[in-house]
Amino acid sequence: MFDEQVAWAAEAGVDFVIAETFQFAGEALLATEAVLAAGLDAVVTLAIHQAPETREGWSPAEACRRLADAGATVVGLNCIRGPRTMLPLLEEIRAAVDVPIAALPVPYRTHPHEPTFQSLHDPVAPGRAFPTGLDPTSPPSRATRSHSGWTTSASAAGRRPTTSGRWPRRWAVARRRASTRPTCPSTPTWAPTPPCSPRTSRSQPGCRRCAASPTPSSARAGSGAPRPTG
Repeated sequence: MFDEQVAWAAEAGVDFVIAETFQFAGEALLATEAVLAAGLDAVVTLAIHQAPETREGWSPAEACRRLADAGATVVGLNCIRGPRTMLPLLEEIRAAVDVPIAALPVPYRTHPHEPTFQSLHDPVAPGRAFPTGLDPTSPPSRATRSHSGWTTSASAAGRRPTTSGRWPRRWAVARRRASTRPTCPSTPTWAPTPPCSPRTSRSQPGCRRCAASPTPSSARAGSGAPRPTG
């Protein structure tokens, strides 16, 4: 698989190949071998979960040392951990290798008790915030409702809640626009204001159907309302 993927990249004329998010260092070594066989530079990064080691039990420093010895141009870590829980591992890697180091942490405030973003817990709702609770664009679910109203799990990640801790800003704008939009039977049924009534002589300003009609709504044929006399 690696040989085929790297061959496509080489044919496209890439300058180097990034092989990343490896949980098994042995798999990263196979990827490094395939990249070097194609005559390209290899940037290889590992993903370290809650235990500070690869799935084989190698320390990140030992795994990166083996990758560097195998010919990787750049070694390091990516994903899974935030800056606070990735930096200590990078210090060990720095002392173990002489090649450049790559570091791509996730943008969450992980800490020693919850070192990965998958292990973060929402301080308001029970259970882990991963996966949907960490997405600031997702609507709040039943699991994230508290006595104080809707909340998001962004607080678990140390980020500022959106739209006063309730709904994402873009949804708030959409709801506000919908609440001020004149409506009638020609507008969507989800609009919060009541539609124009065929039994009233008042038409909604800005309504496409009312504007197209030359007579008041109550004078339309078939409306069931009495026609004006005199």
